[in-house]
Amino acid sequence: MSEQVFCMVDERLEYSGLFSMKEVFRILDKYYRQKGWDKKIMYDEEYDTPTGKYIHVKFTPYKKVDDYIRAMNRIWIYVHDLVEVEKEVDGKKVLTNKGRISLMFDGMMMTDYRNNWVVTGKDGKTKWGYFLLQTAMEKWFYRKRLAHWEGVIRHTLIGAKTEVAGYLNLNKYFY
Repeated sequence: MSEQVFCMVDERLEYSGLFSMKEVFRILDKYYRQKGWDKKIMYDEEYDTPTGKYIHVKFTPYKKVDDYIRAMNRIWIYVHDLVEVEKEVDGKKVLTNKGRISLMFDGMMMTDYRNNWVVTGKDGKTKWGYFLLQTAMEKWFYRKRLAHWEGVIRHTLIGAKTEVAGYLNLNKYFY
């Protein structure tokens, strides 16, 4: 039976002003690719509203550590009132976006995501002895290893948030 251990919950980043939506996605994608993580887009929607576009994206970068541990981050991106604007930078016209962006980051670890330790009887119920053995292995023998990967997940999540925050902060002075 897989268990989700949340390492960090509800790290937020909010910004209002000029930014490039394409660049935000590129920064996140490049950061996780450099770290060797894969990603899965869970939810993606875009609506036109009278004040601009509304975009909602949820994607999950993950890394399969081994057959027992999977490190995961969840990132929700909400963009309100997104409009395309044209600005002049160094005598050149640049197309960029203006709006409000909000990012939420969660970091978690799944143990036994392949259900290798789940053994069921003929009646379809999980045998309690294997569940007890799995819990004991996690709490006593795998404790240091799980704590190490919790730290890696936290570090990766803070790094992704810092990369995006740095880009958004730079945009305040660029345009």
